[in-house]
Amino acid sequence: MGFDVANRKAIIYDSGTERFTGTTMVGIANAVIGVLKNADRTANKHLLVRSVETCQNELLTAFEEASGEKWPVTHETTKDLLARGREKYSIGDRGWILDLIVAQLLEEGEGRSIVATHESADNALLEMPEETLLGMVKGILASS
Repeated sequence: MGFDVANRKAIIYDSGTERFTGTTMVGIANAVIGVLKNADRTANKHLLVRSVETCQNELLTAFEEASGEKWPVTHETTKDLLARGREKYSIGDRGWILDLIVAQLLEEGEGRSIVATHESADNALLEMPEETLLGMVKGILASS
């Protein structure tokens, strides 16, 4: 997604404002617990969950705040990332799938990456605790 946590640097694609949702491993675990606790209300249902909604710029701000460091930033385009992924594929190089996925998720103005809105998510039904972007980032930094 453009963040090299180990080296504390980032690549921001396009303007870095394309919003996306994500679910942490803790969020997934809480969703499973919620399904088991509420089996009668969740049986045979397609459920949507989310931990955060953010964009690359907000993530960068959170990483810098949590680490207490200013991260060097490189700016690239999703168009170039897509082309690079296709080139890797054509020559049999590894990493092409991730390049194509990130390009599709972060392509500005496409809105492909909001899996569940706050209103459509089943977090309340599953009794999932709220997660914050800063808390998520602190967890990522602690595990790296």
